[in-house]
Formats: sequence, C-alpha cells, structure tokens
Amino acid sequence: MKTKIRVLSNGRREVIRLLSADSMDGWSMDDPLTYEKSIIWLRDVSDLPFVRVKWVHKARSRRGPLYLGAGGETIGYSRLTPDAPRDPKTGGYIRRVFYRLEADDAIELLPGDALPESAIDPRTIVPGALCHDSEADF
Repeated sequence: MKTKIRVLSNGRREVIRLLSADSMDGWSMDDPLTYEKSIIWLRDVSDLPFVRVKWVHKARSRRGPLYLGAGGETIGYSRLTPDAPRDPKTGGYIRRVFYRLEADDAIELLPGDALPESAIDPRTIVPGALCHDSEADF
C-alpha cells in the first residue's frame, strides 16, 4: 500500500492512502477499512512502543476529530472518504481511534514481549488496513 505523509500547520501528521487500480483489488464495500482515507496523528508516534485501537461505530462525521474523553489520551484517529456510508445499525460512521491509557507509560516492553490486548505498534498502522507488514516512515 502506498501512502504519503502530510505535515499539518499545527505540527500533526496525516498519513494519506494513495489509491490506484491495483490497490483496490480485494476491496469489500462491507469492510469499514475500505473507506479509510487517512490517519491523523496528534503527536509523534515514533517513540511509542504501542497504541491501543478502538472502533467507533457512532461517529458523527467522516473527518472530524475523535476523542475518548476520560480514561485515555487520544493519539490519533482515522478519516474517511467522502463516499463512506453510515453504519445501518447505529446511523453513525465507523472509524478507528488510537489512544493510550495513563498506565501504559509504566509498561516496559522488551524485545519479543507481547503487546497488551487491543494494542498495536503505531509504526505499522496505515489507512485501510489493520496493520502494515513493515514500519511506516514517520
């Protein structure tokens, strides 16, 4: 999957998926990842060993910020394509939000250690995929 990085005026980074005819093979219109256009990182993730991921099924917009509120720090979120459909069950959009819990800062991972449940290496996150085979260039 090809991506490009755009640095926003506020210092945030947007990882944008570049679409081509080849990259659209295997798409499923029923898969929410099909409609992910980009990932917005609110802070530098290159030094984070992991972030947690949560699927939001009731997002009110395709592109606006997603925040967890109490209980976690939002690190990033997905933005959707303009043609992304609403979830018929909830009436909202299905998007991902990436976050960390306060207790996550105390977790020290050694090489070979398993990540906590619902956690993923942020350097492997790209729009439109659960994870990428290699680390993205952030």
